[in-house]
Amino acid sequence: MTKHIGILGGTFDPVHLGHVSCARFVQQHCQLDEVRLMPCHLPAHRATPGATSEQRAAMVTLAIQSYPRLSLERLELDKQSASYTADSLALLTHREPNSRFYFIIGMDSLCYFQQWKDWQGILKQAHILVCQRPGYSAAEGDAPFLLLHYGINNVTSLKQVSAGKILLLDNPLHAISASHIRQQLVSANPGTDTLDPVVLNYIATQQLYQA
Repeated sequence: MTKHIGILGGTFDPVHLGHVSCARFVQQHCQLDEVRLMPCHLPAHRATPGATSEQRAAMVTLAIQSYPRLSLERLELDKQSASYTADSLALLTHREPNSRFYFIIGMDSLCYFQQWKDWQGILKQAHILVCQRPGYSAAEGDAPFLLLHYGINNVTSLKQVSAGKILLLDNPLHAISASHIRQQLVSANPGTDTLDPVVLNYIATQQLYQA
């Protein structure tokens, strides 16, 4: 039996309520068997995270512990090189040939998706689910071209093909930024409304994100 699995990648530095809300919305709206949060070990396009790989994994585990259809995907954490989505999806599809993958990105990422390494390879291995992000539109950047050639209108049609389609989601908007949260933590003004209390407690006990 085919399993339908969402993959939400990111640095999760730290994981916040916006990440968890997005993952839960996608899982429920698209009726996926599970959504995995996949922290990268060494992000290819960003600065090195402030927390270690294991600390970020621990925070993700804490943040999702109440949601049985959310899980931690360790694939990229166990690599010693930069993480690229195309490579990770190739490993996942090889490891789990009976699963169908749905890679979750924000509208901001769709707008420059053609700059990603082997973006065509990503679409050969998975569908793309696009969450709305404040300040970004499907009329910008790469989005119009990609939606013209790969766009699909609903979940039912999406599930009739194995990969290669892009679906825009009408998710609740969360203007939460991990970089802003880190700035708040440095200034001893923790973002209690943007972090799960168990994650905030972990950050405090591990003395993360201090100046």
